[in-house]
Amino acid sequence: MAKIAKELKEAICQMPQKEKDKILLRLIAKDQMLIARLEHELFGDENETKALAEEIKEDIDNMTSFNHGTPGWLMMAMRTENGAITKHVKITKDKTGEIELTLYLLSQTFKKQTDFLKKYAYRADKFGGYVCKRTDFVLKKIIKLHPDLQFDYKNEVEFILNFLHISPATKSDAIEQNIPKDWEDFLEKYGK
Repeated sequence: MAKIAKELKEAICQMPQKEKDKILLRLIAKDQMLIARLEHELFGDENETKALAEEIKEDIDNMTSFNHGTPGWLMMAMRTENGAITKHVKITKDKTGEIELTLYLLSQTFKKQTDFLKKYAYRADKFGGYVCKRTDFVLKKIIKLHPDLQFDYKNEVEFILNFLHISPATKSDAIEQNIPKDWEDFLEKYGK
C-alpha cells in the first residue's frame, strides 16, 4: 500500500464531504473483495456467515468425492478450496470458520481419498508437503484458542495427525516438517 504524504492527508481532510464521498466510492468500486466485505459488514449477519461456510463445505464434499487421478491434481483441487476459505475469512472475518473449514478440508480429503493416498504416487511429495503445511497452519490457529475451545477440535485433529503419519503419500513430509503425532504431542509442541 502506498504511503500518503502528510500534506496530502491534510488537504484531503479539508475537502468538502461530498467530494470525499465521490472519491471514496470510486476507490471502493475498484476492489471487489472490499465491496463484498462491506456488503457483509453492513447487511450480513451470523446466519449469512454460516450459510457461506456451509456452501464451502458442500464444495469440499464435491471435490473430495471426485477421482483426481494423481496427488498433484488433488492438491490443486485442495488449493482451490483453500482459496475459497481464505476469501470467506477476508469477507466475513470468521476466524472460527477458518479453523473449522480448514480441518474439514483436510479430514474429508483424507477420509474420502484414503485408498488413493495409501500408495506412493507421482507428485505425492508436493501433496504431502502441502497438506503438512496446511496442518501446521491450522494447528497454530487452534493453539491460540482457549483450552476449552481447543478441545472441541481434538478428534478431528487426532484423525488428521494420525493419517499424516501413516499414509505413504504424507508420512515422510510429516516427519520432515515435525508435525505432531497426536493431541498431546500437539499441545506440547505448539503450547510453548
